[in-house]
Amino acid sequence: MLISRRQALTTGMTAIALVIALQAFNSVGCYRHTLPTFLQVVGMFVLVPLLPALVSLLTVNPLRAVGACLLFAPWLVLAYYTDCVRPYQGGGASMIYVAVLMWGTPCAIIGALLTGPAMRLLGVSVAPRQ
Repeated sequence: MLISRRQALTTGMTAIALVIALQAFNSVGCYRHTLPTFLQVVGMFVLVPLLPALVSLLTVNPLRAVGACLLFAPWLVLAYYTDCVRPYQGGGASMIYVAVLMWGTPCAIIGALLTGPAMRLLGVSVAPRQ
């Protein structure tokens, strides 16, 4: 199946937007962040793991951004669970966003790298640039 480049770019950008929306949910629903604080958190903890997805938009297969986002998003869900759902375990300030940064980044890279071969196995390809 051949997917148009425009549709692949739109799908990749939508995946990135959904990850940012997930962080917005965490920021507003759990931490009560203001807009400037939300932007700081995105810049410090979410932007670096999203770099593989953003770079993937510039490659031959922009659908790799979807794979990067799919393997990064569970780390944001874990952060929400750790800080907002699970009962407080004591021990000081939460460090879960360090794990989001440290483990989410390699997961996003792996997701971006594995999406290309997975798409080829499924017979999906993106139309070349015009």
